[in-house]
Amino acid sequence: MERFYPDELIEEVRISNDIINVVGEYIQLKRKGKGYFGLCPFHNEKTPSFYVDQLKQLYYCFGCGNGGSVIQFIMAVENLDYIEAIRLLADKAKIILPEGEDGEHKEIAKKKIELIKINVEAARFFYERLNDTQNSTVKGYLKERGVSENISRKFGIGYSSTGGDALYKYLKSKRYDDDILLESGLILKSKQNTCYDRFRGRIMFPIFDLRGNVLGFGGRILDNSQPKYMNSPETLVYNKRKHLYALNFAKNSSHKTIIVVEGYMDVISLFQYGITNAVASLGTALTDSQGRLLKKYTEEIIIAYDADTAGMNAAMRGLDLLNNLGCNVKVLQIPEGKDPDEFIKKKGPGEFNTLVNKALSLVDYKIKALKNEIDTNNTDEKVIFLNKAADLLSKMDNDMEREMYIKKIAKEYEISQESIFAEVLKRIKPRMGFKPVAVNVEGKGKIKWSKDKGQFERHVNNERILLSLLSIDNSLYKLVKDKVTPEYFEDEDNKKLAKIVFERLEKNKGIVPAELINLAEGKVSNIFVRLIQGECNFDDNIKAIMDIIKKTDLFKLEKREKEILDLLSSLTNKKEETDSLKLELQKILYKKKSI
Repeated sequence: MERFYPDELIEEVRISNDIINVVGEYIQLKRKGKGYFGLCPFHNEKTPSFYVDQLKQLYYCFGCGNGGSVIQFIMAVENLDYIEAIRLLADKAKIILPEGEDGEHKEIAKKKIELIKINVEAARFFYERLNDTQNSTVKGYLKERGVSENISRKFGIGYSSTGGDALYKYLKSKRYDDDILLESGLILKSKQNTCYDRFRGRIMFPIFDLRGNVLGFGGRILDNSQPKYMNSPETLVYNKRKHLYALNFAKNSSHKTIIVVEGYMDVISLFQYGITNAVASLGTALTDSQGRLLKKYTEEIIIAYDADTAGMNAAMRGLDLLNNLGCNVKVLQIPEGKDPDEFIKKKGPGEFNTLVNKALSLVDYKIKALKNEIDTNNTDEKVIFLNKAADLLSKMDNDMEREMYIKKIAKEYEISQESIFAEVLKRIKPRMGFKPVAVNVEGKGKIKWSKDKGQFERHVNNERILLSLLSIDNSLYKLVKDKVTPEYFEDEDNKKLAKIVFERLEKNKGIVPAELINLAEGKVSNIFVRLIQGECNFDDNIKAIMDIIKKTDLFKLEKREKEILDLLSSLTNKKEETDSLKLELQKILYKKKSI
């Protein structure tokens, strides 16, 4: 497979194209249970067997077996090769790709690169204005807000002059045409047909992508005039719904969590106090694209919005979105109506980290919110509270966790566990629909290897299940990295994939199922789709991966045992070699027994 685009760039393209939205442009999808179904575009059928899993960002047809990520879907439905599919999806997401041979793509790529260069020049200009002795008031403001020069430099903080066209004149001196300057969003045109700066008299915050390219800017006013914040408009290179402020720093943090805050200054203040794993959404509520980015780069997401009503409402929306994407998400509650910036300056990083450790889970936060809005001392209100709590509990996937909450609520509100469970069950039953991963009809759904399959083929399948599980749950890597290395894999294709997967996980970069499928090539990618959508639907992933390792170890021992027996039958009058092989055989038999 031709891959002249970097893997990280391909993954950015995939993440930025939600599979439901893309597939929905070609076929009608209807939600059933946790997934979506439609008529397969790749073969004729009357009953929908085409399944799209939004959580894993995969599709699979239980009729014809076609499956993959959004990239494979575009390749199949548009009859494109791999590179053409990447280009199409990159255009949809406004992502810059290196220049290709195609004239149109080459022109767009050239324009995107030029826009990035303009943004870099603007960032330098703003930074120099901040450090101009004439703008000491601005530096004084930042100092008052506790922003050091080192932090200003790291984040590229700058200042846009109050003059109407200072940046425009600077960029013109760099020989940029008006058309591209207007397209950058940094320059506007008046009714009198003169050009002027969009940002004036504002502290400027460059917005970087994951590779460090400057995509746009946020500007904060120094006085009380409105709007307080102004952001770059959407351009060929900038889409505020697909990026997060400071994720380029947070993804490299050693922390296992990412803290999502509301504003640039919250991120910068936390960073200055040593909390380097904070990001901010760019003047918008959290989006699916941002949620998928967060899921890729962290094990846990903590929302730390302002403690006012608007902040709490935004936190609730963010919780639901991230939970629906399968993220492990919590809410940090800041007391006294403060924002993270104010709190850490007053209380310090120690107390802020205490709040982080006490962050509430999704269900705890929602139950607490219900308690605050409903008077449970009143019988009628208490019934309303319990019904709403039952609504929450019915949406939980983990039965044991649900039972714990039922016990807790039953004890606190003096009502039987059976009554609460009955109400929860009422809400679950209507939602119990078709579960594609559980079907096993005429060879569809879960794959079951027949007895005539060779032992090696079953072993290769187990290797693929192991890689699939690691992509589904990255935390499993810590359990197996001392037991399994890429050399552990016997199938060459699996070994190549294992090297990439293990390297990503070792560097805390993470990998998701759709990315694993993109890394696999040809028919192998389809096999991984079937495994991830079928065989890898385990109740306990830890037990499953340890069982796979045991089966793999057993296979290797049995393979070596056969080799030894074959050698022993052929060796004659070589007592020393025979004794050595018999000793090894004894050890193998002992290990097999222990497994």
